[in-house]
Amino acid sequence: MVAPAIDAISIRGRPGEGLTVAVGDGFSLNIRSRVQVRYQLALSSPSEDGSRDVNQIVNIGTARLWLSGNVFREELTYMIQLAVAGRDFRDGAVSPIFDAYVDWRAHRDLNLRLGQFFVPFDRLRTVREWALQMADRPIPVGELTLDRDVGLMLYSDRFLADGSPVAWRVGVFGGGGTNLTTARVPGGLAVARVELRPLGPIDDDVEGDLARRTSPALALGVALAGNVNTNRLRSTTGPKFEGGATSYAHGALDLVFKWRGFALQAEGLGKLASSSQIVSRASDGSERVEYTRSAVGFVTQSSYTFDPPFELVGRLSGLYAIPPTDPTLVDEVRRGAHEVGLGANYYVHHHRLKLQVDWIARLPLDVDVSRASHAIHAQLDVTF
Repeated sequence: MVAPAIDAISIRGRPGEGLTVAVGDGFSLNIRSRVQVRYQLALSSPSEDGSRDVNQIVNIGTARLWLSGNVFREELTYMIQLAVAGRDFRDGAVSPIFDAYVDWRAHRDLNLRLGQFFVPFDRLRTVREWALQMADRPIPVGELTLDRDVGLMLYSDRFLADGSPVAWRVGVFGGGGTNLTTARVPGGLAVARVELRPLGPIDDDVEGDLARRTSPALALGVALAGNVNTNRLRSTTGPKFEGGATSYAHGALDLVFKWRGFALQAEGLGKLASSSQIVSRASDGSERVEYTRSAVGFVTQSSYTFDPPFELVGRLSGLYAIPPTDPTLVDEVRRGAHEVGLGANYYVHHHRLKLQVDWIARLPLDVDVSRASHAIHAQLDVTF
């Protein structure tokens, strides 16, 4: 009797890339984890009598677990990312699932991804958290991005030729963001993005130029999206409206440039609601008014990586309300519309093991420095 053939089993591991078990070409499982130990000291803007509040937070900024690999064939891959730190549970989240999708690289010109993942909108949001140069994302990105959602994306990274500088993404999503557990009125999110890399390949999904590349590289991106009948305040994030839904139109332009340790990334974002308010009746019969949020913003962030891998980074961003819109947003913009930040990073093992320190000032709309709020962050970020 002949014993059945058993596919070869291989086990490999590397710091920052986790442990991978592969069974022939038909199945693999990679396990990685990430921990961020974080300190924050915050100084509020001054009150009328000139006093400021000072507070600190010492915590685990994030804790992540990735399960990924391929199944049946090399072209069919999967990813599950769990985020289990308290700071990861935003907007009343009830599930630790950040990413959960399957990806079929069927052809150079047409691939498919299905599940929950980043909506392919603006570059400064789709850069993974472990590849960030500063502790927090810019204010305009938090307000105007599309974050994660559940849906389907068709895409190509090298459209029409192996060396093509053109990439594209088209997706349709539920429009409700993550952790959607209750029913709502029918609607959905559609997004289209085109990317151009005229000088050749570039790692534009990782911040900074840690490789100190000897030839310049440039990535340009443009995206448009429409979210119909969403009940989330910021389109796919934020609290839910109690009395109805709105529709948002989104636009984004972004740029990434890297050369000899210098890196520049910049983007402009816009979000426009179909109506400025949602009027309904509360349970007691009184009129209830809920406001939507329309705004535009910009971000510029540049850095220089020295050799050895010490890096300095600076950021400037701004957010502007488009009236008529949420009075709370107007007040937020008035009190802290502009952001100036400086940071210093030491990369022990690229972005997989790094020490980071930064200072961020949030200035009022009139850029009165004396009324700015300040935050200092120090963190150890390590991926195993």
